[in-house]
Amino acid sequence: MAKIQQSFEKRLERVKEIVALLESGDLPLEQGVKLFQEGVRLAKECGIELEQARIIVESAGQESAPEPGSAPGEDA
Repeated sequence: MAKIQQSFEKRLERVKEIVALLESGDLPLEQGVKLFQEGVRLAKECGIELEQARIIVESAGQESAPEPGSAPGEDA
């Protein structure tokens, strides 16, 4: 069965849920370990997506920035 890719927001929300469950301290050890592993995996996925977004934003900013030494509105 193919895995369905969750949105960034859904993964982040799930990480928050896991943190709350782990902080409650009311879980059996095995369940806590499984949740912790899921949270680490989701956090890594979110981190990768954030890094990709940062690169895209930086690239877009560099493309729209005027070249050094050219006056604004001046065509090259």
